[in-house]
Amino acid sequence: MQNDKVRFIQFTAETRSSGIDMEGMKIRKGAFDAIRNAALKAGNGFPVDTEERVRLISSNGGTPLVVSQNEKVMGVIELQDIIKPGIQERFERLRKMGVKTVMVTGDNPLTAKFIAEKAGVDDFIAEAKPEDKMNYIKKEQQGGKLVAMMGDGTNDAPALAQADVGVAMNSGTAAAKEAGNMVDLDNDPTKLIEIVEIGKQLLMTRGTLTTFSIANDVAKYFAIVPALFIASIPALQGLNIMRLHSPESAILSAIIFNAIIIPLLIPLALRGVAYKPIGASLLLRRNLLIYGLGGIIVPFIGIKVIDLLVSIWF
Repeated sequence: MQNDKVRFIQFTAETRSSGIDMEGMKIRKGAFDAIRNAALKAGNGFPVDTEERVRLISSNGGTPLVVSQNEKVMGVIELQDIIKPGIQERFERLRKMGVKTVMVTGDNPLTAKFIAEKAGVDDFIAEAKPEDKMNYIKKEQQGGKLVAMMGDGTNDAPALAQADVGVAMNSGTAAAKEAGNMVDLDNDPTKLIEIVEIGKQLLMTRGTLTTFSIANDVAKYFAIVPALFIASIPALQGLNIMRLHSPESAILSAIIFNAIIIPLLIPLALRGVAYKPIGASLLLRRNLLIYGLGGIIVPFIGIKVIDLLVSIWF
């Protein structure tokens, strides 16, 4: 509550401090540099032992919050971030997918460096303001990259709106949820792994089915065309490697093969292609080998077998 004698000061990314004003008393709690600058500006010094304590807390991965009264430093409070077990392994999965992880935080560089190393992220940006987060995303996008952002605070809202994929935590503020594309009900920062895997699986399924279909059509035409026109164009005899029984059996075999192969592809389209966390180039080569080369070989074998059966009635 607030009245004429009591005024609450809300935390902002610019001031990086919060507090309360009462009769003749100003209490502030916030980042080390913000409180120190206010104390020095008021003509008060910053205790050496408090500064050492701040450095010690930061180097151990804690977040130091300095408390002052009337611009005079009173002490420091230590906050410890809890790193979820197994998060390094999950970030390693992202790395194998070709995804770079960057931790953007308002913490001081020492704390940010400690947490980044413990969590296993690739890079970090410390003492970041809302505009810093958004500018970083814009810079990556201008370089041709797709950027996914996860956040929970009001200060994260501009970056969540700018990102290609914005995921807000369920425990986050209303501004963050409105700015993001989706909300993570489990409040798990590594949920991005599942999002990336689902997206990649959808793209892979579409790509593999398209590759198989194109290769399939090329093989079928290569098999059928020589059989159809070999009578009028004898030079095509060299391409008639399948030695189909007759033009009629060739066409009928191709039609029957199509009627068989299309229903067989439906379960693959519904289930999706299994995704493994490997590099994009290796994944492309694997799928081209399986579905590209397979799309060429399967029609030759299938049409030839069907032609042998069909030729009994011709």
